[in-house]
Amino acid sequence: MLIPIYWGTQEKLKKDLMIGVDWCPNCQKFTETYIGRRVKVKHFEYIPLATDVLEHYLLCGTCQYGSSITKNHYEEISHMFQPFSKRRDQIKCFQKATAMVANMEPTDFSVNTLMNTLSAEFPVCATPQLDCEYRRRFMKLLLVHGRGGSPAALMQPQQTPAPQAPQTPQVPNIPQQKMSAEMDSI
Repeated sequence: MLIPIYWGTQEKLKKDLMIGVDWCPNCQKFTETYIGRRVKVKHFEYIPLATDVLEHYLLCGTCQYGSSITKNHYEEISHMFQPFSKRRDQIKCFQKATAMVANMEPTDFSVNTLMNTLSAEFPVCATPQLDCEYRRRFMKLLLVHGRGGSPAALMQPQQTPAPQAPQTPQVPNIPQQKMSAEMDSI
């Protein structure tokens, strides 16, 4: 009698580090954003033997929509978000920012106010790169949830372009309405 031996490979998408809450053009809402890797796992009897990294990704935690990034960019992003890597703190920061933007206009002064207020409790200004990234995210939050905001405002060019991760292709607009700032899953 022969005993079956199970061996093979399997591809997986691993979420390595949450890098905050950001606008997903596919979901059309603010969701958790991750950097991750697509890996190929070789196994024998379902015991992993070796793992090969196929690609690095920047992706939405809800719909898995994202873009491929280089290994160097992956390492830069993971290093940039190291001071602010606790998921719970990133969600608290987003919730406080959402509560604050309800009566603010989407201006640079409003972004500065948000940065100054939140930097007392969260490391949004820990490094120049992190500061720039959170200024961009707060402007997006103001454009969607601030006074007079709408998701269509995100499609218009902003006044000061900030360094950011590679852009994902934009999807057609969904009928415009003010969307809830709450995330699907926390």
